Amino acid sequence: MANKTEISKADLNSQILHLIAEEMAIEEAELSPDVSFTDDLNLDEIDIAELLMQAERQLGAREFSDAEWEEVRTVGDYLQLVEQHLERKPKTKTHAKPATAKKKKK
Repeated sequence: MANKTEISKADLNSQILHLIAEEMAIEEAELSPDVSFTDDLNLDEIDIAELLMQAERQLGAREFSDAEWEEVRTVGDYLQLVEQHLERKPKTKTHAKPATAKKKKK
């Protein structure tokens, strides 16, 4: 059984696209990576900033810097940035103690 914190990239993209559609009252079918927020969806910088804040709240993404969100132009830019900011818990490894070699006495 897969860990709930592990999610496929396709599922993650689907969640992110759903977030955009829900927050901006847009049909998910209108969203693809090459869609421009400003030219195609008529969103402004405030809308994009709000979407990033929702990614922080709803998906657990780390906080975005102003410089980062100002670079978001397309749905694909947003997907990539949110993916980079999601905090993923690394798989825990059990560390066995290294065996110490015993030297033979001569």
